Formats: sequence, C-alpha cells, structure tokens
Amino acid sequence: MKKSLFAVLVILTLAAGCLPAATPANELPTAYIDSVSPSQVSPGETVAFTGHGIDPDGSVAAYRWRSSIDGQVSTSPTFETSSLSEGTHTVWFSVQDDSGDWSEQIPCHVIVLPSGIVPPVANLFEADPPSVVEGEPSTLYWNVSGASTVRIDPHIGDVALTGNRVVSPPKTTIYTLTATNETGSVTATTEVAVAAVPTHTVELFSIAAEDGHVTREGQVGTEPTVGDTTPVRSDVATQAFLSFDISMIPSGVTVVSASLDLTSYTTFGNPFVHLGTMRVCSDQYGVLDSDDFVRGPATGVLCAVAGTPSKSLASDLLTHAVQKQVDAGRSRFQIRLQFEKDTHFNQEADYLALAEGAARLDIEYQD
Repeated sequence: MKKSLFAVLVILTLAAGCLPAATPANELPTAYIDSVSPSQVSPGETVAFTGHGIDPDGSVAAYRWRSSIDGQVSTSPTFETSSLSEGTHTVWFSVQDDSGDWSEQIPCHVIVLPSGIVPPVANLFEADPPSVVEGEPSTLYWNVSGASTVRIDPHIGDVALTGNRVVSPPKTTIYTLTATNETGSVTATTEVAVAAVPTHTVELFSIAAEDGHVTREGQVGTEPTVGDTTPVRSDVATQAFLSFDISMIPSGVTVVSASLDLTSYTTFGNPFVHLGTMRVCSDQYGVLDSDDFVRGPATGVLCAVAGTPSKSLASDLLTHAVQKQVDAGRSRFQIRLQFEKDTHFNQEADYLALAEGAARLDIEYQD
C-alpha cells in the first residue's frame, strides 16, 4: 500500500513540472579578420590588424592574436605593431565568449622581409614621342633598380634593367613594365597614343578638251564614245578616251582608293548584249591621235563593266594605276574604254556616248 502511494506521488510531481530543466549547451563564438595592412613589410615597419567576433548566445569577452614566430602579439580586437620578427608569419585570431569558450582560430599571413632587401624601383618608364600617327614609331625608355627580372607587356617580354625599344603599335597602347625581386613586384605604365593617318579626298572630272574617241580607221573625235558607231554603209569600231588632271595630288603620298563614275551617258542599241563586256584600261595617251586605237584584246585592264554603268567602279588595279602616275610625277591620269568585241556587223548602232566632262574619278590618299 505504501509503495503504490509513493508511485502516485512521483507521477503527480512530474506532471506538476517540479523537476529541474536541462541546461542548454553553450554556442561557440566566431572570429572574423577584417583587415591586415600591409601584408609585406621591411623590418621595423608597422602592420595594422583589425578583427571582431560574434557570440550568438552571449557576448565576446576576450581577443587573442598569435604569431607562428613571435607567439602572442595582442589581446585587442584592433592593434598595430612594428616589432614582428623577420620571416613569414602565420597569425591566428580567435575570440572568447562570456562563458569562457574560445572560437576557432582564423589565420592570416604577414611577410617581414630580411634586413637590407627592398622592393625594386622603376626609376624611368616613358615613351618618346608619346603620340604618333599610325605607322610611325615611338621609343620606350626604362631604368629599373633592385630587380631580378624586368618584363614589358604587351608583345615585348623580358628585358634588361635599363634599355630602350622602338615600337609601332597599330592602335593606342598602354605598355606595362613589371619589375620583380624576392620582395615582390612593382609596375609602371606608359601610353603610346596612335592617331589615324589623315585621309584626303579629291573629286576629279574628266577634261573635256582632252577626252575623245578614236575609230579603227584612225579618225579622232572630241566625244568620248565607245562601241560600234555604224554609219550608213559599214560598221565602225570606236574606243573612248578620258583624261583627268591629278597635278594637285602631292608626290610621296599613298593612294588609298580610286573609283570611276561613268554613270552619265546615252546608250544606242544594245552594246552590252552585242559587244560583250566593256573594259576600262590604263592608257597614258597624252594627246589623242590616230595611232591610239588598240587593235585586238584589251591591254592594261583595270576593271570591267558587264552592263550599263549604274554605280562607281573600283578595283585594286585602278588604285595602283593612279598610284603609279602619282609616283612618276605625272599631271594626268588617262584611260581607254573598249568593248570585248569591236563591232556587231548588223548595220545598227551599238555604243555608249559618255557626257563630255562628266566622267568622275574619286581619289583618296594619305600623306
């Protein structure tokens, strides 16, 4: 009977919550390193350390910084020191909470260089001239002390501590010099600004007084006509000649492009159907005479026209032909037009009559 009464009392006591509750386990704090600056110093130089800690169930009560070489170096969250020994230090930071428990240690690294070793110095790194026109050279000059290696990028690579190098970058380029020794590296930069070569454009119309045509029979006319002009009784093969004044283009320039506009014309018959392709040929004829008619296949062809001209004609051969006359100091650039076939033998006209003085030659050149 007494045992039963005791069991009932225990059950009632538990139900009433009279037994003591279990104490929760302490959560460890967490340490954070905010900054270490600088991370590499010479002996006697100051290094600044900053850290903090967080305790999720209490507060941070203590701090500890410990060096792998010098042992404990501080018990403050933030401190400065200039007394670290030479060598590579691993410095651990940890915090303690108000329950007496320490966090995990967080590492950082500081290098104190041996006495007498200093970082390399870039005494000089410059470009002369600093600005050039595309294709022109500039010279890089440099002087470095205390380095074991020196490198210049881009496109140069390893160099001596002192020297110079001629460069011709295709566009504005920043060159970087990197000087290295056992303390680390230092860099210096210099820029070569590259400007595009100025381009000049001239628009030339053919000289009506020097244009004209020559027939197979040697007849010379003032109209620039090409094809089969076909009078009443026979076919007449005709070639047109155009002359342009290029005397205003300076010697020594580079001709970048040349284009020929033959879009001012009148068509008779179907020359491109009956006579084939029209050829534009280089022909420095001077003054037209009966011997300027070219018999047989076209020579000195610069470009070809398969149908009635509707846009300007351009080709590398045309550009080179203009360049040749400029280089030779000629005042005229002259051309001949002839069809693939001389005549059609159908007693009908098949030709192109260009407007006098209307053919246009556009030339772009650079100094």
